[in-house]
Amino acid sequence: MAIDKDAPVRFLRTAFHPDDWVAVFLKSHDTGGTAQRVGPLSLICHPKFQAWLRAQNARRFSVYVSINAIRPQRRARTREAIGEIRHVFLDADKEGDGVLQAIGARRDLPLPSYVIRSSPGRLHVLWQVTGFTKESAEALQKRLASELGTDKAATSCAQLTRLPGFLNHKYTPGCEALAEYRESTMPLAPRAFPTHTQQRGSPASPATGHERVDRARRYLAAIPAAVSGEQGDLATFQVCCRLVRGFALTDDEALAAIQEWNASCRPPWSERQLQQKIRSARLSGREAIGGLLKPKNQKSTVERRDEGPTASRSSYSER
Repeated sequence: MAIDKDAPVRFLRTAFHPDDWVAVFLKSHDTGGTAQRVGPLSLICHPKFQAWLRAQNARRFSVYVSINAIRPQRRARTREAIGEIRHVFLDADKEGDGVLQAIGARRDLPLPSYVIRSSPGRLHVLWQVTGFTKESAEALQKRLASELGTDKAATSCAQLTRLPGFLNHKYTPGCEALAEYRESTMPLAPRAFPTHTQQRGSPASPATGHERVDRARRYLAAIPAAVSGEQGDLATFQVCCRLVRGFALTDDEALAAIQEWNASCRPPWSERQLQQKIRSARLSGREAIGGLLKPKNQKSTVERRDEGPTASRSSYSER
């Protein structure tokens, strides 16, 4: 089998900053033996270190690398040792191509920066990111894993991925871990992920998405439809704000919930127009995230402003 010997260094230099430290982990599926090395990227990319990895891989050790950067001088790959979040990560341990299709069909998610195919049907999805905390990255990974049916246990920021260019010896015969890159790998900020809604200090949503959706549908049933020529554009934007921000719905949940209300609007909005308004509401709206899920005695500032003496119900429905 022809192995791309340049693949490991290409991936490392794409995925990390030049001064990053990373962890490399080796595991023998024959004996259960393991080894770990933590060091600066320059060391991990050095030809001598790569040659050592090749020798270990030939001894049927599989080769992994941390998805995030390690604090300098640390010797262990623990959650506490993670210094910088470099990736949002999903482990599709079955039907990997189906997961990629589901991601591509979602208008609220950017396409992955790269995909690592570890074995037939199994792959790792990585978005290169910036500006995430450990907590925010893990919360997003858990949410996406639940929504997309990927491995819910593989959501720690200390997670590993297979290093491309080495054989995966979990299966016989071994197969090479391959990386597929997008044309652009510019890091994505948290705002690129509309599902990343829970901000520090914001109220927690109810335990289940069904409760949030049900409350949003009851809200929609209680307000008049929007009418063209009567500030309908503003009214629809305000409705979208309450769905994706006030009720903390995902874009897909909001689009499904608003359909019945939209059917009574004059004229109804197209699905594309609604998707645009939902995205705009999430990015530009001032509604507190989860604000409409609070008990009545804990209303947010935005809610009090809308429900004060100068506000009227018609402000929600004028079009």
